[in-house]
Amino acid sequence: MDYITFLKFAHVLAAVLWVGGGFAMILATILMSRHAGAQAQMAVVRATVLMAPRLFIPISVFTLATGVALLFLAGWGWQPFTVLGLAGVLFTAGFGALILGPSCERVLKLEETAGPEAALPLMRRVQRLAAIDYSIQFAIVFLMVTKPGWSDFGVLVGLAAVLVMAALATLRPLPRLA
Repeated sequence: MDYITFLKFAHVLAAVLWVGGGFAMILATILMSRHAGAQAQMAVVRATVLMAPRLFIPISVFTLATGVALLFLAGWGWQPFTVLGLAGVLFTAGFGALILGPSCERVLKLEETAGPEAALPLMRRVQRLAAIDYSIQFAIVFLMVTKPGWSDFGVLVGLAAVLVMAALATLRPLPRLA
């Protein structure tokens, strides 16, 4: 096995752990919100806060580093999948560090001071923000697999349209709970 193949494997494995781990956390919050009480739902937020510095941040940095290394060592150059993928990874890493992480910590502080029931609305808001983040991550995976060129205008516009629809669907007003 040559070093490029090993680097690709390391990059894909890191991406699987990052995207898959986060998706599992999102799925857990959705399932818990439908089938468990506030205390159990907060346990998922606590687990996410614990995992962020131990898994999500290091693996996102590793994914970025191996991707940039492949950009140059594999000779991929500045193609749409590399440019848009790099932009997406930078966005989602920054979004996680600057928005999602601090928001999860605010949920836990609110739970401490006002109780788990009071923290649920903020937790649901964070859950919706995480869904937007993961639509970007799934778009990155799509780009890495399909590797569209600059002339694949339909694919790029279609992907942008899907991201816009995902954001609109996620940001729509929540129904009031009776």
